[in-house]
Amino acid sequence: MVGYMKKNNLETKERILLAAQKEFAARGYAGARMEAIARGATINKAMLFYYFSSKDNLYRTVLFGVFSEIFGEIGRFVSRQLTPGLLLEKFPEIYIRFIARHPDLVRIMVFDLIHNPENVTAAMAEIVHEKISYKTHPLLVLIKRWYSQGLISEADPLHFMMNIIALSIFSFVGKPMVEAISGITVENNEDFYRKRIASVVNILQRGMLK
Repeated sequence: MVGYMKKNNLETKERILLAAQKEFAARGYAGARMEAIARGATINKAMLFYYFSSKDNLYRTVLFGVFSEIFGEIGRFVSRQLTPGLLLEKFPEIYIRFIARHPDLVRIMVFDLIHNPENVTAAMAEIVHEKISYKTHPLLVLIKRWYSQGLISEADPLHFMMNIIALSIFSFVGKPMVEAISGITVENNEDFYRKRIASVVNILQRGMLK
């Protein structure tokens, strides 16, 4: 009986988080309504507050869940044996495939970075603080070392990583614009992801490796 209750609670939380992700993606943090999330999760509002005490708590839980996934993937690649070439080859694939699995995340981020950037900043700071126990991420230390060794052309680790993230995210944010200009519809499928990853890797390696 106890095992059944735990499974039922887990399923309810998963339905809530899925409904919340869609609501935040459609309306942003400020516009999202707990009533709509409850309906989407097929529960009543009181039950929603039982599992998540506030909209802020639910919002941060949604972001924490998806970003924990990508932090875990990145963490598995960061080691003293990591090379600039390997990083520029693997990280675009990590980011692009991550966003492909979580299309609502881009809409949440874009919406709130425009209208309520403090929500995203605060949530991300909390996630990073909980997931990372050191003051300076080892990856930033590696990037500085690579520059001092003459292996890369970008001295600032933040700009180094932003170049990777920006090109990866724009693969999704910019696609509708490119489709409108070109008149060509591009399907979000494995062929597109594979070609996009190869193109991003090519640009980054040609522009950032020495």
